[in-house]
Amino acid sequence: MSYRTLVRWAALPVTDRRWAAPLCAVTLGFGLFAGVAIGPGAAGTLATAPFQVIEMPTLAGGSDEGENEADEEPRAASPPESTGGFGGGEESPSFVPAPEEEAFEPLEEGPLEPVEEGSTTRGAAAENEEEPQPEKEELAGTVVHVNHAASSYTVAETGGTMSAVHAGKPPAAGTQVEVPIRSLANGTLAEAGVRHRTGVKKQVTLTGIVTYVSADPGSPTYTVSSRGTSLLIHVPHDASGVVPPLPVLGAYATVNAGLDPAGVLWQQQLTSDGAPFTHSDFEGIVVVVEPETARLAISADDVRESGQDLIFVVPPGIDPAALLVGDSVLASADIAADGTLTLTGLASDERLKGADDAEATQGDLVPATEGKTRLRPSRVPARPFRSR
Repeated sequence: MSYRTLVRWAALPVTDRRWAAPLCAVTLGFGLFAGVAIGPGAAGTLATAPFQVIEMPTLAGGSDEGENEADEEPRAASPPESTGGFGGGEESPSFVPAPEEEAFEPLEEGPLEPVEEGSTTRGAAAENEEEPQPEKEELAGTVVHVNHAASSYTVAETGGTMSAVHAGKPPAAGTQVEVPIRSLANGTLAEAGVRHRTGVKKQVTLTGIVTYVSADPGSPTYTVSSRGTSLLIHVPHDASGVVPPLPVLGAYATVNAGLDPAGVLWQQQLTSDGAPFTHSDFEGIVVVVEPETARLAISADDVRESGQDLIFVVPPGIDPAALLVGDSVLASADIAADGTLTLTGLASDERLKGADDAEATQGDLVPATEGKTRLRPSRVPARPFRSR
């Protein structure tokens, strides 16, 4: 019996050609089904080479939860997986090696260049920061005296320290002021901005060195001086008509005084403890200039209210020849035990222009450094506190 006879019984007779196409489709489908079914189980056969899928992390840098997805480039569509059960199939597209030309190359290392200090980290901040401006010094106190001859006024601060300030139009005595100031060549001050009036006061306290004393029973007076000011203090009689004790020449005095409507100072209380000073500043109007006799006379107070004058001995090195009668001057002098006054310094105080003329200063009134003077006058006498 041939094989034809054996398989003939399984043949399906086709009596109509219209059945040919459906039967072919069934046959092909059955073959595919059988191939897929038996392929994975045929271990060790050529039709069942193991198909391994290796999952690798993506190189896109995104998070597992899909953050920043809008910033990622769209990924290329993965090729379809092989469905064949026979043969090796295509290699998994999950891992694609980088082309050789795109391999990473190490960066070339060069010498580090020094960074200029402040050029990067602080450069921008430094440009935005404003340079600190020097703070203007301001003088605050009560105007206790006006010197129209020198175009200046004297301010007594809390405690009594006096400062002479030059101004085009001085305020009235008794006015409380706040004013920005600058220093001048002769050691006095000038207004450096807008002056503000803060009130009026008729009871004042002032301190300075006594540079003149008049024991005239009818009109006892004395002068208290500091740099740029010598103001006259009137002493009233007490209830019994007796003149109170007057300070001695060179005493450092603290005076509580009252200002009358004319701006005259009247003593109410005087304190002058300690030994007298032997050096002081003086301010006055030139009355006599005698270069040939080496004498100079200036008023006992800066506006010559007392009508009295002081005579100074002019030593070598001090030349008063340039002074004119009627000029306002600032002087410094030693005070001898017998009351003799010897010049140690001389400077012009003729209004703002003269007060700021460094070439018009002599002796110990020459600025310590040319072009730079003290912002404030000395608050203590120029020489040590010592007995005559």
